[in-house]
Amino acid sequence: MMRNFIPLYAILVVCILAAGCASKEMAPEPVKMPAAPAVSLLLTPAETLTSGDPVALRVIGFDANGKQTSAIGAIEWAHTGLTGAFEDGTFTPDKSAGAHAGTVTAQSGDMKATARVRVIPSLPWTEDFETVELEKIPTHWIGATGKFFVREKDGNKVLVKTPVQRGLNRSNVYLGPSTMKNYQIQIDLMGTQNKRRLPDLGLIANRYTLDMQGRHQRLQIRSWASDLRMAKTIDFAWEVDVWYTMKMMVEVLDDKAVIRGKVWRTGEPEPSEWTITAEDPLPNREGSPGIYGYSATEIYYDNLKVW
Repeated sequence: MMRNFIPLYAILVVCILAAGCASKEMAPEPVKMPAAPAVSLLLTPAETLTSGDPVALRVIGFDANGKQTSAIGAIEWAHTGLTGAFEDGTFTPDKSAGAHAGTVTAQSGDMKATARVRVIPSLPWTEDFETVELEKIPTHWIGATGKFFVREKDGNKVLVKTPVQRGLNRSNVYLGPSTMKNYQIQIDLMGTQNKRRLPDLGLIANRYTLDMQGRHQRLQIRSWASDLRMAKTIDFAWEVDVWYTMKMMVEVLDDKAVIRGKVWRTGEPEPSEWTITAEDPLPNREGSPGIYGYSATEIYYDNLKVW
């Protein structure tokens, strides 16, 4: 005698459909936003990176209980350090102004909220620091404030990394978005000496560092200073108070990254061969271009190019 048999999956389907129908019937009504007056403001997004597209900003108000409220009042907008047009909460950068950064402020009565906007155009980039104010840095850079300064040397403006008064001398400066790839970076750099102290100096691409080491007189490619799992190091004698040109690129293949570096005396012909090449079987597929420096003594940089 055969018995009626209902497959388990059929029971599950019926239960899911029933639950779905029930959830629609029991869906709560939208919560009404409190009308209590706002005592604080939030401007969102708080950090924005754009290549020149308009940036829409939104003001959110909170009452004394920390609940979101629509009772904000009239908003006055202002911006500092940015070049472009501002209308109805939308900032449109002036693409001819090049890379820069600044802040947008929304104010209602005594309440104020601020957001930061970085404008970074598409490649290529060049920077000779001649238009940067002395003792300042390009405003869109990350990690350079208080560590790097534009100063005059031999009649030109250059970037200087000085020994720090406290903290660490080692710094990475990031010039663009962390999603960048398929680029080359080049810079002129010079190290100095103070008694026995010598600096390390170099470039960053795709989260790899090309490091011209002063004390050890070596050239190194690495992905992480504390774990040299894929590092390549060669002997490389270089002199202080002499300008060198450094060039770096990363080629990401299917299963590895090939990192290449080149260093030669500034003003001399660029060598046809790469000075150093390393491979990483666990490739970093993207990353911001950057500048590296360990300033046991002063380091100078000039004529930065990324393309």
